[in-house]
Amino acid sequence: MLRLSGIVPPVVTPLLQHDQLDPEAVDRVVEHLITGGVSGLFVLGTTGEGPSLTYQVRYQMVERSCEAAAGRVPVLVGVTDSSLAESILLANHAEASGASAIVAAAPYYFATNQKAVTDWFRQLADNSPLPLVLYNMPGCVRISLDIKTVIELSQHPNIIGIKDSSGDLGYFRQVCDRFADNPDFVVFMGPEELIPEAVAAGADGGVCGGGNLLAHVYVNLFKAAKANDANEVARLKAIVDDMFTSVYLDPAGQMNLIPALKLAMSLCGLCSSEIAPPLQRPSAEHDAQIRASLAGLLVSAGSPLVGQLVS
Repeated sequence: MLRLSGIVPPVVTPLLQHDQLDPEAVDRVVEHLITGGVSGLFVLGTTGEGPSLTYQVRYQMVERSCEAAAGRVPVLVGVTDSSLAESILLANHAEASGASAIVAAAPYYFATNQKAVTDWFRQLADNSPLPLVLYNMPGCVRISLDIKTVIELSQHPNIIGIKDSSGDLGYFRQVCDRFADNPDFVVFMGPEELIPEAVAAGADGGVCGGGNLLAHVYVNLFKAAKANDANEVARLKAIVDDMFTSVYLDPAGQMNLIPALKLAMSLCGLCSSEIAPPLQRPSAEHDAQIRASLAGLLVSAGSPLVGQLVS
C-alpha cells in the first residue's frame, strides 16, 4: 500500500499561455522540487490552478510531471471536477501516466450535502485504478467534509487519507486523533503556516504551496517540528512568515497567492508568470514589492535560486 508522508507541494502549472502548457518549465520545476527534498508532488491542485485549465492542459501536465519525476517520488493528481465521469477519466489517465494516487475535493457548482458527497467519493474510489486522497477545501467548493463523513469514507479500501485545507485547527486535531492508530489513512495539512501545529497534532505531512519556491525550507520545517527543535522551527517559521508578507500579500494586505508565487518563480527562471483566468496578475504595486523583496527572502532562506534571480 502507498504510504505518504513529509512535504508534498501542490505544484504550479507552468504555462506559455492560459491554454498552453510549458513542458520544459514543468521539467525545471519538478527538478527543483525533488532537489529540494520533497516527498512527493501534487499536480492539478488549487495552487496548480487545476479547475481553471483546459482538459488538454490537465492531461499534458500529468504526463509531463510523471515523466519528469521518473519514479523518484510519488505523483498525486488532482481530479476535482463538477463531473464524476471526467474525474474518473482523469484518474485513469493518471494511472496510465505513472501517477501513484489521485486527490479530489467535493464536486462544486450544485448545492450538495454530506450524503451526496459521500456517494460521490465512493463512486470515484470504486472506479479509480489509483488510491484516493480526500481533499477538504470548503473555501473553494462550499462544503466541508464532516468528521463522520471522513470516518465513513476511510473504511473504503481505495481511500487512503485526507488533505485538510479548512484552516480549522480544531477540526484538524480531531481528524488526527481519530486516525492516530490507523497507519493506512494519512492526514495532511494544507495551510503551510500551520505545519508546526499540524505536526504537533500528529499530521503525516503538509501540502505547502510555498514549497514551489522554497522547497527546502518547508521540508526542513517539517523535520524540525518532528524533532521538537523549537529554535529551528522558529527560524524557519520566520522565513515562511516573510514569504507571506513579501510575496503572497499585496501592499494592501490582500492575499494573491498563486499569481504572486508564479511571478516570484518567473524571476528565478523556473517558469513564466502566466496564469489562467479568472486569476489576475499582481498589481503594479504588488509586482514592485515582490521584485524588491525577493532577493532578501532567498538569501535568508539559503536558497540556491539566488544565483538565478533576474531583475
